[in-house]
Amino acid sequence: MSKSDGKTTGASRTIGSKAFAAISAVEGLKLGRDSRARLDRLRSSGLGGEERRSAVREAYRSARNSK
Repeated sequence: MSKSDGKTTGASRTIGSKAFAAISAVEGLKLGRDSRARLDRLRSSGLGGEERRSAVREAYRSARNSK
């Protein structure tokens, strides 16, 4: 068994919505009305995390393709 030095090696991490909102606020980013409504609907839908992420990706993919 090897010791971890605390550095990630290409691994991804997922942060929660509160942490993401705090980081976004520091960066000066704000959700639009449609995005906020979509996230609220997805949170209350009872879907799992992967299903919610897929729905958000699809919304942005659809929006990009409709331009």
